[in-house]
Amino acid sequence: MNIRLEKHSDLEATVVVELEKNDYTEKVESQLKKIQKTANIKGFRPGKAPLGMIQKMYGKSVLADEIQNLASEALNNYIETEKLETLGYPIGSTRVESQLDIDKSENFSFAFDLGMAPQFELNLNSKDQLENFEISVSDKEVDEDIDYARKRHAKLEDAEVSDEESIVYAEVTELNEQGETFEGGVENKPVSFVPSMIEDKNLQKQFIGVSKDVVVNGDVRKLFNDNESVISNALGLPKEGINDLSAQFSIKVTEVKSRILPELTEEYFKEVLPGEEAPKNEEEYRNRVKTNLEHYYKNEASLWLDHEIGHLIMQKHDFNLPDEFLKRWLITTKPEHYTESNIDEKYAQEREALKRRLIIDKIAAANELQATESEVIDEAKVYYAGMYRQYGLNISMGDEFLASTVMKRLEEREFVMQMSDRVIYRKAYDKVRELITLKTKNVNVEEYFNHVNKHKEAHGE
Repeated sequence: MNIRLEKHSDLEATVVVELEKNDYTEKVESQLKKIQKTANIKGFRPGKAPLGMIQKMYGKSVLADEIQNLASEALNNYIETEKLETLGYPIGSTRVESQLDIDKSENFSFAFDLGMAPQFELNLNSKDQLENFEISVSDKEVDEDIDYARKRHAKLEDAEVSDEESIVYAEVTELNEQGETFEGGVENKPVSFVPSMIEDKNLQKQFIGVSKDVVVNGDVRKLFNDNESVISNALGLPKEGINDLSAQFSIKVTEVKSRILPELTEEYFKEVLPGEEAPKNEEEYRNRVKTNLEHYYKNEASLWLDHEIGHLIMQKHDFNLPDEFLKRWLITTKPEHYTESNIDEKYAQEREALKRRLIIDKIAAANELQATESEVIDEAKVYYAGMYRQYGLNISMGDEFLASTVMKRLEEREFVMQMSDRVIYRKAYDKVRELITLKTKNVNVEEYFNHVNKHKEAHGE
């Protein structure tokens, strides 16, 4: 057996595994004898067919299997022994032709293309600076949060006419250019909305002071502020079909309900703050709301700093990847997701994720960051607690049901790896915070979101 490495560049190479007859003969013969012992061939008692007949019937398929297994095993051992840092898995070469003619030769060669991991050095130090926001909460944010909570807990009563904060129930019907019902379009679809939340001021005004059976013609997309997800859910349409909707709809009011806001009493405080010791009066309640908001924005600022760190590490580490190999690898190994027609678009996202992962791995290796068993369990609990919150369930970290769910999932190797990755990412980002310089910047809520929105606009996020 002979193995050689042919480098095409720093990022692409081919490993050629050459096999001679004495490399595989013993294994092939051993496998044929196993088949002979169990073969049930007409004219012979079970296990008594001549080896020559077994060779004639199964020889080629056994040979093909054994040389493939030998080549794969040799390839894996070579990569491990030579400590080759690869991306993806080796795939059949398009650069070097394999020699696999079983009928005409006793010597074979397997050629495997490899994508090599790029070599780069970490480039992070105290000269790199990021802003660490400390967000102050004003009476305005406290008032808005209290008003929002009161609206969520408001009681609904039938109303003759709507005001800005009423809930308007309506049926929407798509119209054609003649103002008639669009055949095959949306028809009598029930929806609901609050006038004050309509951003188009002209359309908003038309739904203030309306009563049952009033009909307003307008663009249903503006009714839901051009939010594709909301429009899709409201009309029961796929997002792809939203752009094809008519610009005019008949919006017929079917019902109007006013919200009766609850008084700020101790009973209400118990309802709005379940599981907490209820405030005794409005002042205590406002202080509690402010404290909760301060915790929320502290976490928000920390998450945003992580976002900025993500940009920083990508900006500071510019290296290439074996792009063509990785594209071919994705198409070969995941044909249900990647094809020749979509690979360029989808690979752009995969490329950024892989580069980020390589940087994180480099930070982790340089600082000997590891995920312990207890850290993986804690991360899994955070993961599931967050998922349950999305369904309106607030489960404490010490909950027995949560612990049972987590321990069951941790029996799955893939889930353990997923949680381990989350721990390593967290530790790597924390290490970056230590390596760079963080400049504290005090801002109010409005200034913070102005910064975030400008950043997202600049980066197309």
